[in-house]
Amino acid sequence: MPCGTFNVTVPMELPPLYTTVEVVCAVISFVGNLLVLIAFARFRRIRSVTNYYVISLAVADLLVAMFGIPSALATSVGLPRHFRLCLFMNSILMLLCTGSILSLVAVTVDRFWAIVRPLTYSVDMTGRRALIVIACCWTTAMVIGLLPAAGWNAGEPLEPRCFFMELMDFRYLAFVYFATIVAPSLFMAVVYIIIFKVVRRQVTLLIFITLSTLVYT
Repeated sequence: MPCGTFNVTVPMELPPLYTTVEVVCAVISFVGNLLVLIAFARFRRIRSVTNYYVISLAVADLLVAMFGIPSALATSVGLPRHFRLCLFMNSILMLLCTGSILSLVAVTVDRFWAIVRPLTYSVDMTGRRALIVIACCWTTAMVIGLLPAAGWNAGEPLEPRCFFMELMDFRYLAFVYFATIVAPSLFMAVVYIIIFKVVRRQVTLLIFITLSTLVYT
């Protein structure tokens, strides 16, 4: 998309309803995820391998509340007007959102492994391996999120303004949409369907064993 063809008038103020919703979401997300981090730090008994992934997700959502939502509010009025700062701010926003989604995928995989392989889960999923998985998630998020700052963007607009859709290359947005929304969503849907079937089979077996025990006693 050629620079300067994004036809939009820079608004003078934020829409009240949109601003209110964003601020409320930011406050709720910040407080809720901060409480999760405090609980994890204070109570040793909840420091399970599964909760490592939950903490990764909480950190991502906390950072989105602190930096992502303010960035979204700023770009809705075309700020900041410095191109490199605008590019960096939106790249960080993409990084945090991708990190949140990948952390959710990690939680899903962990739950799948715990349900499908309950006897070997504690051996297979150690704290060290969980940290490696989390590091891979955030490394991937960093690579995907910082691609615009590395050059995959629509170029500097003719006017000094910062709009997300004007800044981002549509091919990059299509790539992010399928790589971080469509593919993870389909993957998690399939995994949870499998988990549901496994749990239902286990419950059915448990009921059968219980009834058999009652009959023979």
